[in-house]
Amino acid sequence: MKRYFGALMALAVIAALAKAQDHGAHATAPAAAMAPSVALTEFVEAARAGAEKYRDRNVAIATGFRRLGRDFPSMGEHWAHPAKVVAGKFDIADPGMLTYATIDGKPTLIGVVYAIPLQRGQHPPALPDGVNAWHEHNGTVDEETFLPEHGGEHSRELPGTRLAILHVWTGLHNPAGPFSAENWALPFARLGLAAPATISEAAARALSLAAGQVEFYANMLDGELPASRGILRASLDQTAERARSIVVARQSGGKLSVEQLEALEKLWKGFTSGIERSHSGGRDLFGSRGSR
Repeated sequence: MKRYFGALMALAVIAALAKAQDHGAHATAPAAAMAPSVALTEFVEAARAGAEKYRDRNVAIATGFRRLGRDFPSMGEHWAHPAKVVAGKFDIADPGMLTYATIDGKPTLIGVVYAIPLQRGQHPPALPDGVNAWHEHNGTVDEETFLPEHGGEHSRELPGTRLAILHVWTGLHNPAGPFSAENWALPFARLGLAAPATISEAAARALSLAAGQVEFYANMLDGELPASRGILRASLDQTAERARSIVVARQSGGKLSVEQLEALEKLWKGFTSGIERSHSGGRDLFGSRGSR
C-alpha cells in the first residue's frame, strides 16, 4: 500500500519537471492531420461521459478526490482518488484522477487521467487500434524528483511498482492529440484566447506567465545559487510583464496575431538563453523546446 502511494506521489513530483520529448524543432501537427479513428473517438467520448459527474469540482472533492502537486502550465491541477488508483481497475467511465484548471474565473474540468499500478511483468491495459499512449512513473519520490521528462522508463521488467498513466483531454481540445500528456493550448484557454492550430511551446510558455504561472517557474529556480537566483527571478518577472503587455495589445476577437505569437516565442527564448548562460550546467531548467 505504501509503495502504491509513493508511486502516486511520484506523479506529482515528476510533473513539476515535465518537459517535452525531443522530436526536434518542429510545430505541433494540426488536429486535422491527427484525426482519430472511430474507435478512438468513441473511447474519448466514453471518457468524457464518465467524467461529466465531476464537472463541478466540489462534487469530486465530496467523492474523495484530492489535489496532488501544483498547477502545471500545460496540464493544470491533478486531482486523485487514492482508493480508485490503488484498486488498479481500468474503467473508462470511472477515472482515478481528474485534471482541472481555472478558466473564465472558475475551476473547469479539462481532462481525466487513468492511473494503474503495475507489478513486474504487467502491461498497461490495451487501447483501441493498438494505440500506445500510456507512460509510466516508477521508483521512489526521491529517485524521481529530478527526472526531466514526464514519465519514467516504459518496461514491464522494471522492479517494484510502476504507475501507468494515461491522459485524456475531455474538456479542452489538444492540438497534439487527446492522449498527449501536455496541452499547450491551456495557457490560451486560461486567458480566453483562441489557440492556433500549430502551437510553439516557447510562445505558449511565455503566455503561461501572462496567465499567472510565474510562481510555477520561480519554484524551479529555488535550487540555483543565491547569487544567480535573484537575477533569474528578476528576469522571470520582467519576462512575465512583457508577456502580459503583448496579451493586452491583442486585437479584438480573442486571438493573437502571428507577430504577437512570434514575439512571445522570442521572449521565452531570450529568457531561457539567459538561464543557460548563468546556469552552471548550461541547460534550460524548464526543458522547453522552440516548438513542438
